[in-house]
Amino acid sequence: MTERFRIRLAAALGTLALAAGGAVIAAPAAHATGSECANLIAGSNPGRSSTDVNISCTVGSLGITKVSDAGCNTLLTQLSQVSAAKAASACTAARN
Repeated sequence: MTERFRIRLAAALGTLALAAGGAVIAAPAAHATGSECANLIAGSNPGRSSTDVNISCTVGSLGITKVSDAGCNTLLTQLSQVSAAKAASACTAARN
């Protein structure tokens, strides 16, 4: 396992843990799904891994304002190597 991959994996798992903890505390009703977000990312690059994008978009759709936005953006830009602009658009789609 390369060092860069370990750093990305640690960031992704840490963000996911924060998002899950926030979901338990706030327990909002999640109205959005991550499908709009995942479709936006997949449309720009069909060969991209769907697992990490789906996790990122699911975090973005949790409905916990700061945690969902930060988690979605961090996972997409750091783990999935999506541009910041594309990640922001996709996370907004997940939230709505």
